[in-house]
Parts: sequence; structure tokens; C-alpha cells
Amino acid sequence: MPESAEEWQRALFEKYVDGVALVVEGLVDYINPALTRMSGYSAGEARGRPPAEFVVPQERARLRDRVKAILAGATEAPSEYHVVRKDGSVLPVEVVSHLADYGGKTALVSLLRDISRRKQAEESLRESEARYRAIVEAAPIPLAISRLSDGLILHANAHLGPLFGLPPDEAVGRRTPDFYYDRAEREALLELVRRDGYVRDYELRSRKADGTEFWVLVSLQTATLDEDEVLISGFYDVSKRRQAEEALRRSEEQYRILYEDNPAMYFTVSSEGAVLSVNRFGSQQLGYEPEELVGRPVLDVFYEADKEAVLEQLAACVKNPSETGEWEFRKVRKDGSLMWVKETARAVRAPDSGTIVLIVCEDITEQKRAEEAVQEAREELESKVERQMQRGSAYGLTFRELTVLNLVATGKSDKGIANLLGISLGTSSKHIGNILGKMGASSRTEAGVRAVREGLLD
Repeated sequence: MPESAEEWQRALFEKYVDGVALVVEGLVDYINPALTRMSGYSAGEARGRPPAEFVVPQERARLRDRVKAILAGATEAPSEYHVVRKDGSVLPVEVVSHLADYGGKTALVSLLRDISRRKQAEESLRESEARYRAIVEAAPIPLAISRLSDGLILHANAHLGPLFGLPPDEAVGRRTPDFYYDRAEREALLELVRRDGYVRDYELRSRKADGTEFWVLVSLQTATLDEDEVLISGFYDVSKRRQAEEALRRSEEQYRILYEDNPAMYFTVSSEGAVLSVNRFGSQQLGYEPEELVGRPVLDVFYEADKEAVLEQLAACVKNPSETGEWEFRKVRKDGSLMWVKETARAVRAPDSGTIVLIVCEDITEQKRAEEAVQEAREELESKVERQMQRGSAYGLTFRELTVLNLVATGKSDKGIANLLGISLGTSSKHIGNILGKMGASSRTEAGVRAVREGLLD
């Protein structure tokens, strides 16, 4: 058994998991085995040297001042230093020191804890936050983070303010309920969010700061930020699209192309073309889980015939980071089916000084199918007119005029004819005027009825 208090304490320190150093009259008198493992110095190598020799040069003056302050009676709080190991490497440590009596001498007992893992975690967190900010700030769509409880906007990128008629730096601090046209609709949205944790591509009637009404497509996702439950929100202004759809429904119901939803997918891609991240909605649209896509070449999800052009577009984005690129290509879902997408992309600098490409994808498959249907209808009609022309052109009608007469007979409006044939509305009206003149008809209805009765359109 140890005979003195000093020997008993030293025996205890021998088993202590953290580093322990005993400093007597300004010099190291003892270090325990744990500190030997941490520093690489044996107890004999450390003994007799001032503590400041064991930290990086830029911290030595601070350490000496702190030791003097403790010896003068200052209260010790945990401090962080960087110990220089025997092999020259540096180890971050947290130090707590206390005064002690050692054989009638004033001594300093210091406990040193290895905080390298904590520092690595903190650095990883800083890098993650920097990456997040780079993505949010550079994203080509309006993004916001708001508190779920009261809608207070905590963070917004530069695109959000202008969307709601505000300067770019005035969105933070506002409350999202102020931008709802109908606040009851916000409660309905929040009920969906609380039930499912997210809302995707919800068309919402909103209000700008001056009260102007407009439509947005909003996606919401719950998250936790600094112990607060928040909503991460992305927006698209779809007012012009809504107006176009409404006009199309009124004028040409049978040929309308209405997009009830305008889903979007978000990717970040490295300059080498590897997928760095993909949102869950984006992966689900392709039939994958996010982890199945991250790390893979983005070319894996593109149609084989489009891959070379995709590479060219990505290379152009990386080469011109200040410019926004747009293109349309085909992607291949996991089940092998094809999906047309319109992509908007921009290259930005990553925190590690590399380059990443931010990509926003919009599913335009239905639009492509509609275009193909119109083209097929046009080709079928023109084939029919060719057969009619082979029998002789009644009333001296040209090929185009006979084509228009076929459409007049089916009840098509001037605009409907223009849309189907890919001509201007003025050209369509001119053709109809020529037809009426050549047939001596007083109206388009009379011209259509006579054409059917006389067998011109058989």
C-alpha cells in the first residue's frame, strides 16, 4: 500500500483514463501513463521541462499567462490547447488545472482530455453547414426555412424576397401566414405536413407583399433546427402557366394540355458527373431510394442516345459557372420506362474549392406526348388531304386551303386550326377568307356544310 498521500494520489493517477500532469515550481514533475500514450513522451522525458514546451508555439504565451493567473488565485475553467507530440503531430486537448500542495510546495495538477474526435465532429458539422449554405444560396429556385409553430422565416435565399415582392434581404423575419391568400389554406397544408412530414408540389394561391394575388407551386418538408421544428420550403411561380392553361381550356377544350402538378427533382452533381445528393422526391420519380443514386454516375439515369449530349452540357456548366444552363433529355426509370425532363443547372464553388452542379428537373413527359399526338393528327390530316387533291381541286382550292376546309367542317376555331397546323392566327384567318371567296360562301358554317354535302371531304 502507498505510504504517503502523494504516493496514494500518484497510484490513482496511474489508472486514470485521461492524461494527468503534475507541475512543481514551473516544471513538469510527473505525467501518468495515459498522458504518455497521448503525447509519446515518457515520464522521464517530460520531467524537468516547462509545460509551454509541449504546446504549439502560438499558444505558449497564453499557457504561461494562464498558469501565472491560476497561481495567483484565478478560477480555472476548461481551456483548449494543441499538444505537440514527440513525433511532431498535433493533438487537441482540453485542460483543467487545480492548485495542490506537494510536499510543502505549490503544485499544479492538470487533467488533459483528448478532444480530437470532438474537433473532427465539429469540423464535419462546419463543412456540412457550409455545403448546405452553398446549395441554398446558389439554388436557382426560391427556398426558405420557417418555424412551424408560427411561420417566422428564419432563413431565405436571395430568390425568395423578389418572389413575394420584397427586396432580397427583407424576407427573413417575416411570417409566412402573411403571404397566404387564404389563411385557412395554410391550416389545411399544415395538417398534411403534420400527418405525412411533407407536402410535394401543392398549387397554392398566394399573396405578394403589396397584396397582389399569384399562384405558386410549393413543396414542404419538416426538419429540426436548433431544437425548433421547422419547414423547409421550395417555391415555383406558376402564375403564367396557370393563365396559359386557363386560356387554353376556354378556347380549345379538346386540345388542352393541363398540368395539374408540376413536380421537380433536385440533384447536386460533381464536376466529374457523380451524383452527390438527390432529394427523396427526385429519387422516387425515378423509382429509386436516394442512397441507390448517390455516388453513381449521373449518366446512369439518362437514355443511352442522350448521354453524350448530357456530358457536353455538364461540361459547359462547369466551364461557365456564372451562367445558367437549360436542356431537355430523356431519363430512364429503374423499371426501364422513359421520362422526359427539362433541366435547369448552374455550377457553383463547393466549400472544398471544388465545383458542384446544382440541377432542377421538371417532368415534361406529358408535354412531349401531347406534342407527338398533335404531330400525328397533323400528318394524318395532310395524308387525307393529299388523297382529296388527287381527285381534283374543287373551286381552285390550294392544298393548304383544302386542309383548313377539312378543319372548318369539324368545327375547329381559327385558333384551333392555327394550333394544329403550326401557323399564326392571322394566317389561319386569311386561309378561311380565301375559302369563302372561292366557294362564294357567306360564312364558314355554309362552307363546311357545302363541302360535306358536295363530297369534297370524302
